[in-house]
Amino acid sequence: MHRKLPILIRGILFAAMLLPTLLQAQDLQVNGKVSGTDGQGIPGVSITVQGTQRGTITKADGTYDVSAAPAATLVFSFVGYVNQIIPINNRSTINITLLEDTKALEEVVVVGYGTQKKVNLTGSVETIKGEQIARQPVVQTSQALTGLAPGLTVIQNSGQPGQDDGALRIRGLGSLGASNNVLVLVDGVEADINRIDAGDIESISVLKDASAASIYGSRASNGVIVVTTKKGASGKLTLNYRNNLAVQKPTGLPKYLGALEYLKYSGDSQAFVDDYTKNFGSDPDLYTDTDWVKELFTENGFQQYHNLSVSGGTDKVQSLASISYTGQNGNIKNYNFKRYNGLFNTQMKLNDKFDISFNLNFSKSLQSNPDEQLNQIVGQAYRIPPIYFARHSDGQWGDGWAGQNPIAIVNDNGNRDYNSNYFRGILRVNYSPIKDLKLTLMYSPEYGDDFVKSFNRTFYTVIDWKTQSRRARNNPNSLSQTNIRSFTENTNLLANYSKSFGVHDFSILGGSELIKYTTERFGASRQNFALQDFPYLDAGSEAAARNSGEATQYGLVSLFGRFNYAFKDRYLFEANVRRDASSRFAKENRVAIFPSVSAGWRLSDEPFMQDLRGLSNLKLRASWGQLGNQQLNSDFPYVANIALGQNNFVFGGTTITGATQTDLSNSRIQWETTEITNFAVDAGFLNNRLSLTAEYYVRKTKDLLLVLPVPLNLGFEPSIQNAGDLQNTGFDFSMDWREKKGDFTYGARAIFSSVKNEVTNLAGVGPIINGASITQVGSPIGLIYGYQTEGIFQSQDEINSSPAQFGKLIVGNLKYKDQLTVDTNGDGVPDQADGIINPDDRVALGNPFPTISYGLDLTASYKQFDLAVNFQGVGKRDVRLGGDMVWGLFNAGKIQEWQVKEFWSPQNTDAQYPILAATSAGSNDIQTSSTWVFNAAYLRLRNVSIGYNLPTTALNKLGMSGFRIYASGQNLLKFDKLPPGIDPLVPNGASGNIYPITALYSLGIDVKF
Repeated sequence: MHRKLPILIRGILFAAMLLPTLLQAQDLQVNGKVSGTDGQGIPGVSITVQGTQRGTITKADGTYDVSAAPAATLVFSFVGYVNQIIPINNRSTINITLLEDTKALEEVVVVGYGTQKKVNLTGSVETIKGEQIARQPVVQTSQALTGLAPGLTVIQNSGQPGQDDGALRIRGLGSLGASNNVLVLVDGVEADINRIDAGDIESISVLKDASAASIYGSRASNGVIVVTTKKGASGKLTLNYRNNLAVQKPTGLPKYLGALEYLKYSGDSQAFVDDYTKNFGSDPDLYTDTDWVKELFTENGFQQYHNLSVSGGTDKVQSLASISYTGQNGNIKNYNFKRYNGLFNTQMKLNDKFDISFNLNFSKSLQSNPDEQLNQIVGQAYRIPPIYFARHSDGQWGDGWAGQNPIAIVNDNGNRDYNSNYFRGILRVNYSPIKDLKLTLMYSPEYGDDFVKSFNRTFYTVIDWKTQSRRARNNPNSLSQTNIRSFTENTNLLANYSKSFGVHDFSILGGSELIKYTTERFGASRQNFALQDFPYLDAGSEAAARNSGEATQYGLVSLFGRFNYAFKDRYLFEANVRRDASSRFAKENRVAIFPSVSAGWRLSDEPFMQDLRGLSNLKLRASWGQLGNQQLNSDFPYVANIALGQNNFVFGGTTITGATQTDLSNSRIQWETTEITNFAVDAGFLNNRLSLTAEYYVRKTKDLLLVLPVPLNLGFEPSIQNAGDLQNTGFDFSMDWREKKGDFTYGARAIFSSVKNEVTNLAGVGPIINGASITQVGSPIGLIYGYQTEGIFQSQDEINSSPAQFGKLIVGNLKYKDQLTVDTNGDGVPDQADGIINPDDRVALGNPFPTISYGLDLTASYKQFDLAVNFQGVGKRDVRLGGDMVWGLFNAGKIQEWQVKEFWSPQNTDAQYPILAATSAGSNDIQTSSTWVFNAAYLRLRNVSIGYNLPTTALNKLGMSGFRIYASGQNLLKFDKLPPGIDPLVPNGASGNIYPITALYSLGIDVKF
């Protein structure tokens, strides 16, 4: 018996090995063809055997072949079509027809004062989904828009907590004297996008051309961003908690030479250098090696975010409530920011004719910094040599550099606190008296209350360690407080009528809007606080008490209308007009009218296009329109400013309040007008798996609002005038690919933008030169302006035979080009140099505005895993740098490691940079020149996010409807040609006095119940 057992076991094992083969032999070989409603085969359709990993995809002609059990079920899926689930039922041939997913055709886009079907759009509108924003662990929502829409430029210059937002620009710069800011609307009302929690955003529409934006008239000349927040939905109550915890660090910091290496180049006396070298390390209170940058950037930059939301409702009422907290600590001590956000949205359907919605949004933020300018703190850390003391061994503050000690300042100088409170409410009432007509009343009050408290503490630094002599900083101490309150009312009435009959569809929108804004500021200060831990105004000396105050207001009254028409859903037309009256202009120039028209042709719906295989969509668009700009620094620019109390008189021992006119008035100023022409093509291929949009535009601005110079002996500040024109031309392109194969879904989106800016008229007063920038006819706004470097002086003979430059020249100094500035034959064209380097030899050296930008967004998901990767870059931008950022030994400052390697020396005569020698204001080598203009183009790994979602079985056991854990990184890698330690987002003209851009690493969870 025991000898038969192994034989039996071997038989069972052999049968088990044969079982899969036997089962496979019982499978059917199923084949067939997958077609569309037009009868054409569809390639690339995913076919899986339900419940298994087995599957295939259709061939180019739509045919397929798959092995499956006779009782199995096949799942047919393809992007843009409705999935089909087909039981085999012992059939060996199965042909199916996939139906188009009409949801894609029904997708709506938020536009001015309403929505439109995406397929019927004729204007230039880009849509950004809320999840693209929420997956980025940024504090300021504006930052998250970077690289997500062609034509939209986000300019971020700082990583400082509370100040790391981005300036938004759409299709270049459209103004010189008025604002270039984009109009941001949140749920239809103007607002600051950074006051909205990124997690509360449903979608964002970027309106780029006049056709899309002109319904907003005077506020839309620089483009419009329309933010739609999340709303509640009917169904069971849903609770959602999201968070992320992160740390951040600068993407780059300069590395400087240590004390002993620094002394080799410092120019100090040899006796001092020898003494320092000999005694270094013997007494840390007499001989130090301070790494000021390391001492300053000591914190881990911990950041946290928490959001709790509840939503749900019935067919009659839907609500969503969301509250969040964000805390952001800087990499420098005492740089902090925290914010509380709240959003409450409710929609109520009273009956078939009435519905009401309430939208409440509040924000409370506190930004706390040391009470010293940031540029001073970072600039000092970048400049003070390592042989100066930050702190002594007994904890006393070192004197730094003649009392400049940035480490002491961030710890003991006192704080400047910015408290900001914001509330906005929106009430909308919709009434439909008859079919197809909807009337809407909207009222939105907005209240802002900003409070700034700044206290300068007195503290002491040790001047001489041996004598213990000390220096008092901020003596006397002081406190200042400022309160700014603002209130805005926005009221509009809308009437919208839509009708379809046969092959005709049209809609008419008409409305009016009233905006009123008032603000008031009050400030007070005192000095000599005996108790520095009790910084309140009444604790200071009355002898130095000061106060001030001011107020302003403005208003805008508008009428507007829009007409849309579609014939056979193929021929599309839209017209807009808006009439604006602004209080910022005199009565005779107060009103302006801004029209626009656009048309579209859905070419792919034409009968003669139906036989083109692979083409899913083809639409041609064109638009023209005008927009206005009245966003000025003054609410009453057409009248002269009269200053009261600044020039008082004394009569008979009594002070009489005096009044002084400070500037000229110009009652003739009028609207700055922007005219935009746009041509575009939208195309989709392979059932819209591949889609692309290409647009070309011309954006002209006339009657530029400018402050033109006047003679100094006039005694007044110049007034604003309408003088000049400029033009932007550009190209926007985007391409999307998306596909699903079984459990694997992936997508890619690439964007590209280019813009060329040109000033075409300056009313005969140009060029306008402002320091190291120039604006002149035929060139872009604000080009970098300076001397063209021809090389480096290699000998004294070369210096002697060259035109005179700046100061006493030595071998190794920069050599500037003597430009042709003398007209010898009187033809108006300079043809000879004058033999001396002076301001007349300056030329345009580069453009600091990004003129080429691009981005790549990659997404993928497989079962419970998801991945998103975003690259963003700038292809063309120049930046001028100076000061401690790139000049070694500037104003007796220190030296970076790269400067030693790349600056001129007798052993490195082909260097790009001049000799390492002490420089100061007026020195030859620190003039604005092409040597200090750098290529700021870059490619950045902007964001990576990877997540895991718990499967349904686990969620059911835990009583959850969703659980996702994720890791995310921001600004992880960069590729650029700037010197080490400098981020390519550095602002033009930076000299080492900025808070560096930061990288961020976070972990988070997203839980739903």
